[in-house]
Amino acid sequence: MEEHRRHTPHLTPARSRDGADLRPFAAAPAGFGGERWEAGELRLVRSVPPVPGVPGERPRYETVRAWALGR
Repeated sequence: MEEHRRHTPHLTPARSRDGADLRPFAAAPAGFGGERWEAGELRLVRSVPPVPGVPGERPRYETVRAWALGR
């Protein structure tokens, strides 16, 4: 990385650009039972921030690596 700060790996389950309180959304799944499902792949994704000052610029997401999940 060419940035001055050290990268800290993390998981971002929710994000708000306008400072919205996402705690209710984070707490909502607590009692969720849901249906069983199976993932076929796990992906490590890198987010590339938008270029500052460019109107309409949005973050990009790139798959760094993918692992097939199987039985």
